[in-house]
Amino acid sequence: MTRERVQANEQTSETDQEIDEKPEMVPSAQQLRDHQPDAYTTGYDPFGETRVGIGTANGNIERLVRLNEGRHHSDGDHSAREAARDKKRITESFCSTLDVPSYQKRRAVSAMSQMNLDRFGQQKQIEKVALCTIGIVVDRERRRYFLQGNDPTEVDLSKVDQQEFPKRFSQEKDFQDLCTQYGVSGDDHYSVTQLVKAELKRIGYFDRENQPLR
Repeated sequence: MTRERVQANEQTSETDQEIDEKPEMVPSAQQLRDHQPDAYTTGYDPFGETRVGIGTANGNIERLVRLNEGRHHSDGDHSAREAARDKKRITESFCSTLDVPSYQKRRAVSAMSQMNLDRFGQQKQIEKVALCTIGIVVDRERRRYFLQGNDPTEVDLSKVDQQEFPKRFSQEKDFQDLCTQYGVSGDDHYSVTQLVKAELKRIGYFDRENQPLR
């Protein structure tokens, strides 16, 4: 009996020794990739595997899309991003409708993106501000071209026929039609134009505008 117990103990010890000598589990290649520092992208990746929820017929597809694109109201920065997106989108759309040259469109979008529309009070409707901003940008470029880049105070305009002066962009039919479509009256156009000029001057836009575009 004693000999059997000794043999059993020896077998157990051998088994324990075999178990102890087994190598540790080796992680798979996928596990190693998942734990790399750059395994996941940072920030917003619209095309990565970062979707929230399952887009099924039973789910709210529109809500999922808005959430994944950072446009859902549960996102703390939703309002600011929506406003910035709308300013750019609406300004570009108006410029396309009005056949504004691409470099003037870039200037108008740049001006819109830099302005704080909350300072406009009741006149902060994006469509109003965008139209007036486009008018300011186009008129400035037309005057600059007419004066060939010279300061108006240094040019003798006394002999220039009135019809030779560049026409105001706001007087063109397409521009006026857009104003009518979006409820921008003559008084609105004047007051918002003054607000835009004051805001652009306040943020130093005109100083930067005179530098070459990159």
